[in-house]
Amino acid sequence: MTLSLLDWGVLLAYLAVVLLIGFYFARRNTSTEEYFVGGRRFRGWVIGLSLVGTSISSITFLAYPADAFKTGWLRYLPNLALPVALFVAAYVFLPFFRRGNMTSAYEFLEQRFGPSVRVYGALAFIVAQLVRLAMILWLLSLMIQQLVDVTPTTAIIGAGLFV
Repeated sequence: MTLSLLDWGVLLAYLAVVLLIGFYFARRNTSTEEYFVGGRRFRGWVIGLSLVGTSISSITFLAYPADAFKTGWLRYLPNLALPVALFVAAYVFLPFFRRGNMTSAYEFLEQRFGPSVRVYGALAFIVAQLVRLAMILWLLSLMIQQLVDVTPTTAIIGAGLFV
């Protein structure tokens, strides 16, 4: 599969706009409060859209459809519990964290159980995200290899540097 010059132009323009948006908003973050909770000035629906956007990755578009075809939508079943989980999160956990004026769940872990539990929670999260990121970059590299004749390592490094 090859891309035309127009396709490359649109793709590069899109990536440039995304990069500029990232630089613009990165300069506006002046504190951890601003970074983690946006100065506490956003409406609930904006935060909800942000959470949905954050959870979408190449896995969403590449792996899930293939897995649904392979397993007959078996991966869909746990998603049936999402409305219940969202209700509990919105009416139990969210008010709790807002009352405590906390910026993260790790702050609560330190207050409740001490710094060692906070460090353990943070390290467990980092390891899980590294595994997730490795899968995402691998899937993205498979797509990049179809568009451009590069090695998997080059595709992963290039995508990782851009992101």
